Amino acid sequence: MSSLSFVFERLQKTAVTQSQLAAGLEGNPPWVWTRKTVQQWNADVTQVDQLKSAEVLKRTEWRNKAEAWDAVLANIQRIARDVKREGLVHFRDDPVRCECIQGLSTDGVSRNDIYDQGDAARAAWQTSDANWTFSPDIDLEDFAALLAASITSRSAHNTAESAWRAAVAALNNKALAVDQDNVDWYAAATRKFPPGTAEGNLTRSNVPTTSRTEEPVGQAVISNVVASDGDIHFDVSAPGATRYTYLQQVPGAAAFVVVLADSPQTSFNLHGQPAGVHRFKAIGSNSRGEGPESTITAVMVAAVHAA
Repeated sequence: MSSLSFVFERLQKTAVTQSQLAAGLEGNPPWVWTRKTVQQWNADVTQVDQLKSAEVLKRTEWRNKAEAWDAVLANIQRIARDVKREGLVHFRDDPVRCECIQGLSTDGVSRNDIYDQGDAARAAWQTSDANWTFSPDIDLEDFAALLAASITSRSAHNTAESAWRAAVAALNNKALAVDQDNVDWYAAATRKFPPGTAEGNLTRSNVPTTSRTEEPVGQAVISNVVASDGDIHFDVSAPGATRYTYLQQVPGAAAFVVVLADSPQTSFNLHGQPAGVHRFKAIGSNSRGEGPESTITAVMVAAVHAA
């Protein structure tokens, strides 16, 4: 099957052309394909639009759950590293406890590794001295609660991912069905109307039959960042991208959230933003999928002082 974008573009062109043929051209008799009415073609266009919107929505929800989970894990890894660093100093005169802390690993990259290493740090903390604290902002109970929150976040992420994959499957299944209809309709129309006829010329000029394969998308790059009076602007580019998803982490927030998904816009503007450091990242995509995330760009919005 061709790319989804090509299949759906061809569906729209076919539906419009079939509608014109059904009305009759230049006084000629109307023609409608025997296997599908004009209303059914239009219903397919509407359903595809709905399925595309549902896929974008579910993908956004999944991405937001992933960002929230990753934010929890980042805190777990930060605290695990603090436990090891501060514990080695605090228990330096106690060889047994010091060895317990020394054995901790805190260099995890995968989500599972980060969680497991955090849980090991919690256990070492519990064994060494449950009442010890190295920061007024965190104690052992807080750390245990954070690990529990990671499990909750993982469950929410997995549920959202399953919903997104179901939406993708529904969209792909519809694409397979309409792609075959597109091909069969075109074959029937061009057999019925040879070149040189009004109907034949309309069909051949309006409905695309080939598509150029798109290249994989490269990493997105954020540039031309400007912040002034609560307004933020920046541009985004990515080799091969036709659409972009923008994510923002507002001051004080733990996670990034999607603020604009699957948009053709290559410039991004926000107004009335609160003072503080805002962080952004972007992802380019085309019919072959998404490219790598951009590096995170931080933007400082200055507080507005009354005159």
